[in-house]
Amino acid sequence: MDRQPSVRSSPGIIAAAVCALSLAGGAGASTQSWTPDVRVAVFADHYVLADRAIDDLDRLDDAVLAMRPRSVGIYACGAGSERAQRAAAHRFGHLSLELRVLEPGAPECRSPAPARALPVGQRTGPRPYGIDDAAVDRWWHQMMP
Repeated sequence: MDRQPSVRSSPGIIAAAVCALSLAGGAGASTQSWTPDVRVAVFADHYVLADRAIDDLDRLDDAVLAMRPRSVGIYACGAGSERAQRAAAHRFGHLSLELRVLEPGAPECRSPAPARALPVGQRTGPRPYGIDDAAVDRWWHQMMP
């Protein structure tokens, strides 16, 4: 039986991760003057990068890495965004990260209306797609013992 508490809905864990990941990522500048190269708004079922809604973590990964950033700001916006934020932190853990939990009305939490695209392939499971929940949970338990 797993004795470690669940981190799925624990905002305190996310706050602790900000400290741990900024130390692990080598962010040498003061947090007051440091600004991430790329900012990603995280919602329960999608991400927003450069005013573009993305409902697949793999597509977000491609778009962010094409920008070649050294650091990424991952901003959770609204209820239910914990899963998507933790998955994005796991995916971009090799970069300096800034994790924040914001109020839904914060300027960083603007979301364009998602496009009504027809699915090309059969995707199953909760959105955003492309999240390996088991791998994300293992990574979080290693980062926050």
